[in-house]
Amino acid sequence: MKTRYSTRKATTCKVTLSCGARVGEGMVMDLTVPGCLLETAFLLEPGQSVQLRVHLDNHRPMRIDLGVVRWAKQGNAGIEFIRMAGDDQHRLRFYVGHIEKRPRPSTSWGERPLCVGF
Repeated sequence: MKTRYSTRKATTCKVTLSCGARVGEGMVMDLTVPGCLLETAFLLEPGQSVQLRVHLDNHRPMRIDLGVVRWAKQGNAGIEFIRMAGDDQHRLRFYVGHIEKRPRPSTSWGERPLCVGF
């Protein structure tokens, strides 16, 4: 039996998913750093691209701009996260427990730059 390289965190959080013009809802049943187990009545097929909005907490939804359905069976699907913003990647790692705390943003300057380029 092949062992997983990432731990799973059991959860039940609402998700909104879209494939092209179709939009549906479901529940995320577990999360890992590279993906999730999704329960939904939305018809999904392996290889299909999806976008997800995962409602982890009372903050803004975590956005997965590109996910791929790796398997689908009887209302469940395994989704691999392919593309998401860096801050959402950090939120996912924090939620799953891969990092202890949120790092403070650091720059070489004392403050954020206001203008970049000419």
